[in-house]
Amino acid sequence: MKTIPLAAAGTLEAGDRHAEAFKALSHLTRLRVFFLLAGAGREVPAGEIAEALDVPGPTLSRHLDLLRRAGLITSRREERFVYYTVTPEMASELVRLLVACC
Repeated sequence: MKTIPLAAAGTLEAGDRHAEAFKALSHLTRLRVFFLLAGAGREVPAGEIAEALDVPGPTLSRHLDLLRRAGLITSRREERFVYYTVTPEMASELVRLLVACC
């Protein structure tokens, strides 16, 4: 594990979970899903994501699961609908890692 010093926040350790998150974002569809959710600033139902990105439901489901397992998004079920939102802590950590390296 590598420790990266940050001016304002002490240190941040780049670990396996960060690598998994970057790996999850390395696919264009997952990156587009992440950007859509980050830009929405609210919970978005899976059907709305599928429609906005023109991705078939089963394919989207697989991508959403990978993003969720990587800690980038969270999901909430309400009756037959599943709502997704960005995990702000993980997104912030990835940004801080990138900024610290550049």
